[in-house]
Amino acid sequence: MANTTVAKIKAMLDDETQTHMTNMDFSGLDLSGFDFSDRTIASTDFSNCALKKAKFSKAFLVKCNFRKSDMRSSDFSEANLKDADLCLTNLENASFSRAKMGGAKLLRAKCKKASMTFASMVGCDLREADLNAVSFHGADLSNANLTSADTKDASFKNAKMDGIKGHKA
Repeated sequence: MANTTVAKIKAMLDDETQTHMTNMDFSGLDLSGFDFSDRTIASTDFSNCALKKAKFSKAFLVKCNFRKSDMRSSDFSEANLKDADLCLTNLENASFSRAKMGGAKLLRAKCKKASMTFASMVGCDLREADLNAVSFHGADLSNANLTSADTKDASFKNAKMDGIKGHKA
């Protein structure tokens, strides 16, 4: 469980001088609607969190653990999620536009109607993910694994798909 409280996290976010929050444990907390934009929050545990409508725009989230979190309608545009764990998350209607997601794991994630436009998703693990109606317009999915993923109504227009596994273009 978390090694801090929601009130302490809110105070950290309100303090504009505190832009780095690495190696924290926020697991299990309700942080819905919180704004983590433009922060460095690497190697932090957000597992089992409620993060509905949270903002992570331009945040540095390398190696963060979001496993089993509810992140519906959250904004990760231009965030760096390299090697992040997003397995078993709910990402419905979330935005990952222009996000850097190389090596991120989204195994069995629910991504229905999410926007992955122009995202760099090289080597992402999207096995068994619900990608129904996801926009991958202009995204780089090179070497990504979409084995058993549901891509019904997903748009791959102008997406780079070199070496992709489990999806027939």
